Amino acid sequence: MIRQIRTLVIISLSVFLASCCPTPEPEPKQPPKRPKAVALTDLSSLYQSHNKTELPKFVCIQDVKTKKELFFGFILQLVREHDEQILTTREAIITLQENYLLAQTQQATEKQSDQETKEALITDDQTQWLKKLAKIHRVKLAIEHPDFFNQLLLSVDVIPASMAMAQAANESAWGTSRFATYANNLFGQWCFKSGCGLIPQQRPEGATYEVKVFSTPSEAVGQYMLNINRNKSYQQVRDVRKKYRAKEAVISGYSVVEGLENYSARGHAYIEELRSMIRFNKLSQWDNPKATYSEISKIAVPNCS
Repeated sequence: MIRQIRTLVIISLSVFLASCCPTPEPEPKQPPKRPKAVALTDLSSLYQSHNKTELPKFVCIQDVKTKKELFFGFILQLVREHDEQILTTREAIITLQENYLLAQTQQATEKQSDQETKEALITDDQTQWLKKLAKIHRVKLAIEHPDFFNQLLLSVDVIPASMAMAQAANESAWGTSRFATYANNLFGQWCFKSGCGLIPQQRPEGATYEVKVFSTPSEAVGQYMLNINRNKSYQQVRDVRKKYRAKEAVISGYSVVEGLENYSARGHAYIEELRSMIRFNKLSQWDNPKATYSEISKIAVPNCS
């Protein structure tokens, strides 16, 4: 009798526990992460001329302060136009990098089906876009290389405005040099194919270089930026810039010019001259892309022959 009662108690207790404490259902399976959408930029226009504005006749401006204000404002406008396109391209690279790492993670964990993993991979169009961009910037690593994206991002980045403004003023005599006025060449850039530019009047005997002719000042600015972003002579510029990126800080032109020792035969003296120009003219404020330069719209360039 006692045994029967005990059995009934156990059965009743089990029924009670089952009713008040149901077995938890398994958590629903999380859907696989999907790659982010990417808008690929038109690489044929990267570093090319976007602004068809002609070079103002700075030689007509006698007042030094006015000439400086107009010149710096003009260069800043062109620099920011190119930097904006570079940033858009850079953002696309970062998104593709995230998508690529996502695909690798899914493949490694084997938690996704073959079809799901395939959907996370970058597309053929995106792969070709990356390869073309790498070729433009002379990045020779394959996309599969673990350092490919980092090397590409090291090259595809903005040029700080203060550095470009100081170099343009220095190399073009504030937009009044022969090469600036006749070739839109604001940065003393050379070319080495006969007929590609203007022959310097004091070119050393035996030298074959010419000063390159650009269709617009905007094209000159774009090609200058490309030169800084891919030429091995300016690797230090890119390395210093990377440090600011790591700190998520505004990239300082005053610091980045440290890597321009090979830009001029004057070497370190050239760097100090640029830094002096940046300090004296307070150009560092324009490294912040949010800083506004309203004075240029208020300045009229004199009309002279």
